[in-house]
Amino acid sequence: MERYWINVNSLIYWFARLLCRLVFTIGNGLTVYGVENIPRNGPVIVVANHSSLLDGFVLTACLPRKITYFSSAYLFDLPLVGPFLCSIGAIPVEKNEGGVTAVKKALKVLGEGGSLGIFPEGGVRPEGKLRDLQPGWAYLALKSGAPVLPVAIRGSSTVLPPGARIPRRGRITVVIGKMQYRPRELRPGREAMTVVNTWLIQELECLLEYKSS
Repeated sequence: MERYWINVNSLIYWFARLLCRLVFTIGNGLTVYGVENIPRNGPVIVVANHSSLLDGFVLTACLPRKITYFSSAYLFDLPLVGPFLCSIGAIPVEKNEGGVTAVKKALKVLGEGGSLGIFPEGGVRPEGKLRDLQPGWAYLALKSGAPVLPVAIRGSSTVLPPGARIPRRGRITVVIGKMQYRPRELRPGREAMTVVNTWLIQELECLLEYKSS
């Protein structure tokens, strides 16, 4: 029965990916740079900026691997959204428990060679203005030893601004950076998480300013 649900989840995910690609490519225009940086297999933590509720769909459209996302627990209670998140295997994050259960599930995904998608700003933020990142993602990177793949998303806040319900026409650009492996000397801890957070902010800022030649 468990294998059956895994197969169903995969089918739903890949159908959703095809639908997302179709919508973004035809309806708005989606340009992706750095696809060659995406590993074909093995664990990886995809970390991106978050300026629109569209961002998860954007990553789903442009990354050729199944991504398991963190999602706020309240989203699982919404009509249509909740069942969809459950069907693709998203991980709910409960604020009142500090994310302990979510972290365990995430480590399991990485331990099985899966891909984890995280928006570490902790919510939708104005595009181009990165805030202090939540430490949870850095702990996962340090604890699991999985490589980190930084991704910058531009233009999604124009297509669907915060508070808007209906998308507008506009172009979205995704810039995928190079994977970064955890330095061997770093171990999970406050100082190490600060180092990793600082690195990611610098990487995302560079990717957000990327201009194709």
